[in-house]
Amino acid sequence: MRQTAIILAVLVAALGYGATAADLDQALQKAAAWRSDSAAFATNYAAARLCQRKLQLLDNSGYFFGPVPAREEIIEEGLRRLASIAAGEPHRAVPGRLTELAYESENDGTAQPYYLYLPPDFDDRRRWPLIVFLHGYVPSITILDPWLPSDEVCELAGQLGYMLLVPYGRRNTDFQGVGEVDVLTTIKLVQRDYPVDERRIYISGVSMGGMGAWNLALRHPGLFAAATPMCGHTDMLTWWGWPADEVPPFKKWLIEWDNPLDLVMNGRSGAFFVQHGERDRLIPVEQSRNIVAAARELGIPMDYYEHPGQDHYIYWRTECYERAWTWQLQHVLDPSPREIDFKTYTLEYDRAFWLRVDALEKWGQPGVVQVRADADRRTVKVETQNVAAFSLDARVGPMADGAEILVNGRALEPEKMPDSLWRFVLSPLPPNDRFPPPKRKGLCGPVEEVFDGPFMVVRGTGSEEARKAADKWAREWDAFADGKPRICDDADVTTEITDSYNLVLFGAPHENSVVARIADRLPIKFIEGGYQVGEREFRGDDLGLVFCYPNPEAPRRYVAIYAGPLYGARLPINHKHDLLPDFLVFRADKFDYDNANDWICGGFFDVAWRLNPETTWSRQQ
Repeated sequence: MRQTAIILAVLVAALGYGATAADLDQALQKAAAWRSDSAAFATNYAAARLCQRKLQLLDNSGYFFGPVPAREEIIEEGLRRLASIAAGEPHRAVPGRLTELAYESENDGTAQPYYLYLPPDFDDRRRWPLIVFLHGYVPSITILDPWLPSDEVCELAGQLGYMLLVPYGRRNTDFQGVGEVDVLTTIKLVQRDYPVDERRIYISGVSMGGMGAWNLALRHPGLFAAATPMCGHTDMLTWWGWPADEVPPFKKWLIEWDNPLDLVMNGRSGAFFVQHGERDRLIPVEQSRNIVAAARELGIPMDYYEHPGQDHYIYWRTECYERAWTWQLQHVLDPSPREIDFKTYTLEYDRAFWLRVDALEKWGQPGVVQVRADADRRTVKVETQNVAAFSLDARVGPMADGAEILVNGRALEPEKMPDSLWRFVLSPLPPNDRFPPPKRKGLCGPVEEVFDGPFMVVRGTGSEEARKAADKWAREWDAFADGKPRICDDADVTTEITDSYNLVLFGAPHENSVVARIADRLPIKFIEGGYQVGEREFRGDDLGLVFCYPNPEAPRRYVAIYAGPLYGARLPINHKHDLLPDFLVFRADKFDYDNANDWICGGFFDVAWRLNPETTWSRQQ
């Protein structure tokens, strides 16, 4: 009966009765009742939801850079996708054409696009190399008007024998945070549905996407066979022109976390070909020159081509793609290099080839590991800084069973784990059997990380201010990440919701009943007229608070709490989350050099989610 209803809805459109957006909405509701894990459902239902979203945007959007399909075409495409579910036919890319595909995002539950080009001679019976191409910044970008490579660029990829993946990246996210999640998710989806050669996945990007290519390659060593960034910025402080002596310590750490120049050592055992225009005024050529020079100083070779006399828009010509993508044909990923250098600021980025960082000694400082395996596979030397525990993958690493492992000059016996990991614990770790649990991958902050997993916005209904703040935050998220997040009232938060989602809570305890339930188990206290951080109290009608912490009612999940005035009033829509630490008390009516709210107290919880004076900074109110 349900399949029949879907097919009838499609027939109405096909017979010329003029299907409407309401018909598509009704068909989607019916299709949702027979959700399954099948490829036909996953690929088509998401695509139909994307059509529904396009219709919602169509009447509310202004300027478009490119052509936008008519409402009738969008409706018909959505109904075709639902008919394909009923027929059991997955939605697949068409060889020789850049095809829009879609998936349902885990974090905010929205339908998101990605684009895949298959060579005209694509054959499922062999494995193909894959280029992941990251687009540049365009203020007007939406799912109705995405930034896509030209037909000539797609055809070049096909001629060279590549599949070409173009993630949407959730608009203009710098491919960080939710944008990075989008890139990694779409790579996995293409690997799931198409025969990808896992040792020949390449990352490429232009302008904003050039920075994205740098960051993804340097934060995930061992994922890409080569990286080919074009005219991307590599050092946020110099590019933005921020005064280094005015940047608070917690923000310096967050900048370095997202800064290719600070991660350049991770390029060892990788392959990079960098391009930039000599006369680039938008992103000065020094951004590429400096990182290439820094890599070469460390003995890390990088190929570099500077386009003489050219400006920022070298990527408007096919020549730069041909240089990059022809060059990378020679590179195949070696998953077992004998040398690994890895610097990480967070356990969210814990892997480099056959190394995994399991715990840091101190939060707010980077962990560094250098690994050198001898050619005879009998000795592995490891040097660490600020690392409490790490593991080596014996299935992949270039060491023989029984090899001697020298850690910081001492021979150590590993703890042999069931998954063939050799684990080394260098300093005592916080216990797992208490609340809060120690920081780990997926639960280590800062605030931005809350939105990388499944989350629910929760309005505080105890005041109109808290309700309005939640609704405004949700609108801003939509403008930022092109998707309306899940939202509910505090009274509607069930045990199922608590167990399934990170909760983004708006309002102090007297405004939000969920905050009231957990307030006595939070390290930051709500006091009359303000907030208490450790021994310090901060009071004032103009003070706001935002922080993240494990949820006392569901310790595997986060809570993020926004109380008082909403943070980020003057920040651009794409930078309201990326420089927030674990906790921040701020002024609503004063602003810093970078248009962020004037900070009063901020910092990071330690590895055990405790307040620590070493990672808490405050200044005079």
